Amino acid sequence: MNALKKVLALILSLIAIAVLFQLLFSPFYPDTVDINWTWNVLNWFIAFGVAVALIATYLNKRGLSAGSSTGREYIFANTAFYAAAVLAIWFFWNWFDDLTVGEEGQSELRLIFWSYINPLFIILMGTVSARLWRDASRT
Repeated sequence: MNALKKVLALILSLIAIAVLFQLLFSPFYPDTVDINWTWNVLNWFIAFGVAVALIATYLNKRGLSAGSSTGREYIFANTAFYAAAVLAIWFFWNWFDDLTVGEEGQSELRLIFWSYINPLFIILMGTVSARLWRDASRT
C-alpha cells in the first residue's frame, strides 16, 4: 500500500507540474504548439488526478477519529476533502461541456471557470501528493 501511495504521489506531482507549465508558458508558444489540443490531452490526466485526490482526501478525512486527531489535522483533512469536492464538481461540469460543444466552443462563463479550476488543481495536487508521500514514508 505504501508503494502505491508513493507512485500516486509522484504521478499527481507530475500532472500538477505539467498543468503549471502549460498554464504559465502557453502564451509563449501559440504558434508552435496547438494549445487547445494540449489542454484536451491534459484534461484526461487532470480528471484522473481529481478522482485520486477526491478518494485520497475522503479516506484521510474518514480515517481521522474524533479522539485521535488534533484540531489542525481535522481542519486540514476537511478543508482538503471539500476543496477536492468543489474542484471535482467544477472540473467535470466544465470538462463535460468542453467535450460536447461543437465548433462554436465554450461560453465565456465556462472559459472563466478554467481560471479557477487550473490553479486550484495545481495547489490541491501539490498538497495531496505531499500528504500521500508523507503517509507512505511514516509506516
